[in-house]
Amino acid sequence: MADDTFLTIQNALITLGRRAADPRGNRQIQERAGVAIERAEAVMLYRLGELEPARLSELAEAAGVEISTASRPMARLVAQGYVERRPDPSDGRAIVHRLTAEGRELLTRLTDARDRWLEDLLADFDDDDRARFAELLDRFVRNITAAS
Repeated sequence: MADDTFLTIQNALITLGRRAADPRGNRQIQERAGVAIERAEAVMLYRLGELEPARLSELAEAAGVEISTASRPMARLVAQGYVERRPDPSDGRAIVHRLTAEGRELLTRLTDARDRWLEDLLADFDDDDRARFAELLDRFVRNITAAS
């Protein structure tokens, strides 16, 4: 790989990582959605929307965090009425989490806001650019996932 190309990719990834962890990005999406929840709560809400019903261990794994880290935002989501906890039908000793109607509505608002935010970011990409970017980004993420 050419040195300039490698450095460009490396610097872009460093900047992307910093911005992904920056709470300002989450606030922008929340403002668009008209909601105020913590970033960790939003992450757990997205994962639950993908996996429900789900045990806490499954949600933590999907979010890439320890169970103890996932438990606090999940407890807040339960307390706020966005998530309900029920016995696992396959094992009554375990607990599964499900979105409530309010949680589903919140997830829809956040997802719609995130989609609009991404559309704005890609506004100067034409259809070919978007398709190529999607293909390359997906391949890159698959390589990262396989390597870890």
